[in-house]
Amino acid sequence: MSGWLQREYAPDAVARAVCVPRAGGSARDFDAWRAPLGSQVELCAVQLPGRLDRYTEPALSDLLEIAAAVAEAVWALTPAPFVLFGDCMGALVAFEAARALRRGGGPAPAALVVSSYPAPHQARTERRYADATPGEFRRRLQDVGGVPAAAIDDDELFELMLPTLRADFAAFEGYACGEEEPLDAGIHALLGRGDPYYAPSDLAGWQRHTSRDFKLTLFEGGHFFLREGDAAAMFVRDVAVASRAPERAGP
Repeated sequence: MSGWLQREYAPDAVARAVCVPRAGGSARDFDAWRAPLGSQVELCAVQLPGRLDRYTEPALSDLLEIAAAVAEAVWALTPAPFVLFGDCMGALVAFEAARALRRGGGPAPAALVVSSYPAPHQARTERRYADATPGEFRRRLQDVGGVPAAAIDDDELFELMLPTLRADFAAFEGYACGEEEPLDAGIHALLGRGDPYYAPSDLAGWQRHTSRDFKLTLFEGGHFFLREGDAAAMFVRDVAVASRAPERAGP
């Protein structure tokens, strides 16, 4: 699965952090994580088709297909303890990648860390935007943020980005969580205290999907708190480093 993981090789690493970006994001979203992860944690940032060095590839609009490809890329790595992290839409991708690895008999993550998105089984009440007109889609992106204003306001650039953005929205808007056993990995949910879209109760539902420990941690900031400091990266680092222990509590 060449191209799916932008791997920051760290020879002294004791664990990996496999990080999935939000809708409209790319592996570059995690560039600032290299320093806080330090030499002990190898950064493997997921690069989805349709952006940056994979710009010529069509973006995928099926979240389960994306998750299966991420799982295959993770499985191809040399064995090492790893944590799966997903931001917003990426939380669903990371979750389904963990399930895909389990179904295939692949390596299991030591933990799943999810940010700024409700539990996968919870009903979605947001309006669907994947098929909205370009004008409606542009206004939605302006309201939500996360995409540089210069890119949204530039007609030519926006037109180039639109197919990939539509595919990302279609992926999480069309997703339905199937019934499976809880993951045999702890789940840690992260949320900005000032998030205008989701409350702690929305993320508390992730507890249903683990047979291990669950933790909900609030950070200063809003929906895009990951960009506002190193706290989240350091949290993932600590979880990843702790995961290297050979023994795990429980039966």
